[in-house]
Amino acid sequence: MLQTEVRQLIEEFRKLPGISLKNAHKLAYSVLNEPALKNVLKNIVSITEKLEICENCGFFRNHSSTCINCSEKNSEICVVATYSDMLAIERTGCFSGSYHILGGLIAPLENCLPEDLLIEQLRNRALKDPGIEILLALPFSIEGDATALYIKDVLDGTDVLLSRIARGLPAGCAPDVLDRRTVLEAFSGKTYIN
Repeated sequence: MLQTEVRQLIEEFRKLPGISLKNAHKLAYSVLNEPALKNVLKNIVSITEKLEICENCGFFRNHSSTCINCSEKNSEICVVATYSDMLAIERTGCFSGSYHILGGLIAPLENCLPEDLLIEQLRNRALKDPGIEILLALPFSIEGDATALYIKDVLDGTDVLLSRIARGLPAGCAPDVLDRRTVLEAFSGKTYIN
């Protein structure tokens, strides 16, 4: 029988996204059997305590510093749903502007409403930089389309050029699971929606 503390450790690992019960067991036993891994966990906690999510753009920044993503003036802002979507685009090297990470997509059935996302902050960034291009790199799914339409309505009346990546992406697919070439082709075939 497992001791209470070991069970608690396994349950804590299971709370991490993508960690199955089997993986949680492996992680728990590894940490308990290899003292060096305890330092890894301490380092993870130490690093995460120094970081926070920027309230303006959704990017990570140090507590005491300004956000490098949204503090610099750029001619383009690429709007993505998640940090992993941004990383997928960064891997291609096809975008050199600033990012805006919404924190998800509008999905009422999952209790994710527009006010839960950084959409109003995007509007504020657009008002601060008139003439900027905002490129929506959102998945072509019901939630992605709903979010794109909502953003279009929110930005209506602002002086921005609004575009969306090409529909060359598979339906329902997010940029973070695509290969480099597919993402590059989607960016090169973007369409303007305002």
